[in-house]
Amino acid sequence: MNKLNSFYKDRFNSFLIHLSKAKGLKKEDVHKLRVDIKNIRSLLLLVDAFEIEGETVGKILKQLQSIFKYSGRLRSIHVSRSLVENYELKGEKPIVTNLEDPRSKYEDELSKRLGKFKILKFQKRVDVLNEALQLVNIDNVREKADRIILDELDLIYKLWASSRGEEYYHDIRKFFKIIKSILHLLTNLIDDEKLKSELSIVNETETILGNWHDRDVLDKKLSKMQSTSPNSEFKSLVREIKNRNRSEKNNLSKEFKKKMLTHFLKH
Repeated sequence: MNKLNSFYKDRFNSFLIHLSKAKGLKKEDVHKLRVDIKNIRSLLLLVDAFEIEGETVGKILKQLQSIFKYSGRLRSIHVSRSLVENYELKGEKPIVTNLEDPRSKYEDELSKRLGKFKILKFQKRVDVLNEALQLVNIDNVREKADRIILDELDLIYKLWASSRGEEYYHDIRKFFKIIKSILHLLTNLIDDEKLKSELSIVNETETILGNWHDRDVLDKKLSKMQSTSPNSEFKSLVREIKNRNRSEKNNLSKEFKKKMLTHFLKH
């Protein structure tokens, strides 16, 4: 088994472990499951670039789709609740209750998808992919990976140039996630300090955008809550949380812009 094959096998095994744990619907387990799926989806781009087992790749992606979708709805509630509770404001309970309102529905939806997930079929597809990966020449990995990274950076630059504000931040984050996954693979295959430094910068940038996105989602939920509630005291508390959340969101936006200007738009 070569290093490339071993890396992919570890990622798939991690997914299967967290798939089982996520059935308990605990916040951290659901989060780890989604991280695994994001990594796998990004890494399958590289498999696609090798032009091997294209049909198998498509079937794996399709199998992961519904779990990712429904775990995302539950994850959104987990994150929004944590952000509100971090403010430690008196009287926040009604807001948390409002945010949690669809939780049981989303838990039921995710539980059904997890229960229907055909593990044996998934493992057979992964086995086919692993066999194909054993035949890949490691020397060709860097060239294919660099091409994907450059393509993703090109998309980031285009969105950045066409943006007048924050409307493309979430899409930009998705492209940084792909770059992060590919760099993580390369640093496991190649002992290169420059690659490690690039991975660190991309990881920091993507984390900032992730934190920004969490607050952007909460901001939309709070705005809806504020517009539909007839209770003035409740609205006042929502407004206070929203203002604090927006302040953090704006600071994260500034951090992201600084990262872009410092590391990605120097030339």
